[in-house]
Amino acid sequence: MVRIALDVMGGDHGPEVVVRGAVLALSSSDADAVPKQDGPGLIGGSIEAGDIVLVGEQDAIASALAAAVVDGGPATNAGFQTAHAPDRLQGDESPVDAMRRKPHNSIAVGIGLVKSGEADAFVSAGSTGLVVATATLGLRCLEGIRRPGIAVTVRGEKGPFIVLDVGANPQPKAVHLQHYALMGAAYARDALEIAEPRVGLMNIGSEDKKGHPLAREARELLRATAGGYRFIGNVEGVDLFRGACDVVVCDGFTGNVLLKVSEGCAEYMLRSMGRFMAEEGVDDGLRERVLGRLARDVDYSEYGGALLLGVEGIVTICHGRSEAPAICNALRFAHRAVGARVNEHIVELARSVGRAAGPGSGE
Repeated sequence: MVRIALDVMGGDHGPEVVVRGAVLALSSSDADAVPKQDGPGLIGGSIEAGDIVLVGEQDAIASALAAAVVDGGPATNAGFQTAHAPDRLQGDESPVDAMRRKPHNSIAVGIGLVKSGEADAFVSAGSTGLVVATATLGLRCLEGIRRPGIAVTVRGEKGPFIVLDVGANPQPKAVHLQHYALMGAAYARDALEIAEPRVGLMNIGSEDKKGHPLAREARELLRATAGGYRFIGNVEGVDLFRGACDVVVCDGFTGNVLLKVSEGCAEYMLRSMGRFMAEEGVDDGLRERVLGRLARDVDYSEYGGALLLGVEGIVTICHGRSEAPAICNALRFAHRAVGARVNEHIVELARSVGRAAGPGSGE
């Protein structure tokens, strides 16, 4: 049995929305309420209420369960497990302050369940910085990996691709980017079902000598360890959505900007297309169908969350704005990631290219 710890207190919409997401994830829930995903990916997996541990303030959990419905009755009786986390976080707290002053917050308690083996995975829509910091300190790095990175799946013109890192490590060393390539390639095999993933290094130009010293050093390291993937060299931002590669490696600052600009552009294009179609007199039904298809391609809730790769345990970070369907998909995503043995495959690939350096050194 796979057990997932779910941070009930995280996210912008409160415990009620998170718990509704947990209810949607159950095998008996209404599948039509969950966004559909075409093509390969880790969405899916049969989940029972006993597989989910709701982590948060007991009163908040009880209230949210009473408001949710399972099989015609309150979710209180569905069989969810709970873990009390009495320290409530505020949105403006820094990760350092939160870990020091509120050690029993829902993120720390959830990560603790993974560390102790009481849970196989942790899902949170809370502070990304706090999730990364707590997981990095609380869980050991995988063998051969020195820094974890956040991997997000984005859909492009020719299908999904993976961006790594999107915020965990804004100032990496070249060796960290090398490890991101290994992790991204292993993850692409499991998530995208690609036997030999194409890995590209984000840069300002495709030429070998382009970029700052970090990019040039990282390029040579990625080329040297391309035994388990196909390194295609530098890629520019304009090429990503055209399908230039299956995994794009970058520092966390660049990746985070890329992700948020992409989200903003997608929302702008949807709004603009809807307005233009209405002005041109396009039938309401046709307009809704077209926009609905496009929205599914660019909606973050389709994949639910991003994996924090490189730590011992499955940690899924959701968008702070996640509604119940996104939480549902994040739970199913984490459930399948455990079953797909993503972490084992990362270690195997690191070993196969001769770059394993023992347990993460914490550089």
